[in-house]
Amino acid sequence: MSGADLIYAYFYFIIYSMIGWVCETTYVSIGKRHFVNRGFFYGPYIPIYGLGSLIALYPLGGNMPSVTPNPFVIFFVGGLLCTILEYFTSWLMEKLFHMRWWDYSHKKFNIHGRVCLLNSTLFGIMLLVLVYIVHPMFANTSGQQVSWSFVEPFVQIFTVIFVIDGIFTLISLIKRKHVIEKMQKDMEAFQAQFEQDKAVRLAKWDDMRAKQKEKRLAYVADWDEHKDEFVEWLNQKADLSDRVHAFHDNMEKLRNLQHTHAANAFPERQVEEDFVELKKVADELHKKLK
Repeated sequence: MSGADLIYAYFYFIIYSMIGWVCETTYVSIGKRHFVNRGFFYGPYIPIYGLGSLIALYPLGGNMPSVTPNPFVIFFVGGLLCTILEYFTSWLMEKLFHMRWWDYSHKKFNIHGRVCLLNSTLFGIMLLVLVYIVHPMFANTSGQQVSWSFVEPFVQIFTVIFVIDGIFTLISLIKRKHVIEKMQKDMEAFQAQFEQDKAVRLAKWDDMRAKQKEKRLAYVADWDEHKDEFVEWLNQKADLSDRVHAFHDNMEKLRNLQHTHAANAFPERQVEEDFVELKKVADELHKKLK
């Protein structure tokens, strides 16, 4: 591909990221019965749709004038590749930010709740619509219909906006991750001192991260049994009052961060199970400190 071809590919990535945002925002807003500005970023674009579109347009021949795209290849192979992309994106975002941004566990034929057959089928249908209906409006037989005089400044302006958007989005998510990690560290320190003072032994936070469901359930049961005693002990420790209030302040920061765009865009998001328990303890302290 020439330099101009790469710029056009980037242009298509932008356009179809925006169209994907319109489709998903409309779909989710109808389901929620109110407007949901869907997407990981602040702007009206969802890059995963742009990447999925490029898969159909280039490796699968949707944008190649010398190749007649095979609808079965577009549907099945394109749908499969988009499903792999969605699975990897879900896994990566969870590892980076300790949060499951979408969960299809309630749908049939899902894989670890990250992808499901219904969405894979919709991906295939969307790619067919893209290749045979939408894309021909943007590209002729040479693959370049939109004027270069429009494409060049458009991608330049978009890149600046996208980079700024990405920076602010990343800062917001890093802040949230830092606050949660700080709260978890404080909780582990509180737990260690509680065990020493009360001569008890509680399940460790590491058990919550264990893959075995039995260990996680045992951890929750253990904490439920000692939670009230732990909270009362913590409030009576005068020497820990500053750290308790700092813990409470971090909880307030976390609550405020729940109102960021990324959080509002994925109302069904789920934090990792150990952080769910962390929040329960923090809520108990919040009630006591009011």
